[in-house]
Amino acid sequence: MKLNTPGSLSTLNQAQLQQENLLKKLATAKRINSAADDAAGLQIANQLSSSINASAQGERNLYDGMSLARVYEQGLQGINDNLGELNRLAVAAGNGIYGAQERAALQAEADQYTANIKQTIDTTEFGGKKLFGQDGSLNFGTGSGNMSFNTADVEAGLTAQNAFSINLSSASAAALSLENIKASLDYVSGLQAEAGASINSFSSAASSLNGQQIATSAARSLIEDLDFARATSDKVAADILGKTSISVALQARVQHQQALDLLS
Repeated sequence: MKLNTPGSLSTLNQAQLQQENLLKKLATAKRINSAADDAAGLQIANQLSSSINASAQGERNLYDGMSLARVYEQGLQGINDNLGELNRLAVAAGNGIYGAQERAALQAEADQYTANIKQTIDTTEFGGKKLFGQDGSLNFGTGSGNMSFNTADVEAGLTAQNAFSINLSSASAAALSLENIKASLDYVSGLQAEAGASINSFSSAASSLNGQQIATSAARSLIEDLDFARATSDKVAADILGKTSISVALQARVQHQQALDLLS
């Protein structure tokens, strides 16, 4: 039986198209699946998606920067610990009852701590990148700019403080070495303070980027995500309209045939 009533066919086609469109939206959970659904809305949603992706990558970059800064700061702490031991030995070398044998033992211990410092400088790295090799800065993109972390040539800095020339052979030499060690401790502590400030800055910036992602994602959701309650209601209405259109077309066809039968 053909359903060829023009009005009924038009209504039926519209109902079927609406059903297909609603099924697609329900399947994807999105109100906008193509430019045909909302061209302006799609453009805005795409721009927001780009911003979200950039912020997410920027946040990951900053967390990498924080990890690097923590490794850098821990390396400095290791150097600081060894300098603290050298400071103790230099104070001990000022003991007037120590003779040449005791001072030689102190010197041997001091040389070991000095070697530990050099080893820390040589081996402290992050992702294969040595951190104490030179004065400079490492940049980390945030998606809307850059944040930098400053590095230092620690060996050169300590050499300038005579930290690798510790002499405990006499009380006077130990006193001079003690002043150099204290200056070295101040130098390393200053670098640690800078690293700590950078870690805090990176953490704050990463938290801000995360907040931006949440807010932007919420804005995008309002534009492109589907209202399930409304879409489900529209789907039920479209189903009813489709079934009604078929019923009306069938009834009209039957009545038309009955009229022809009576006339014949």
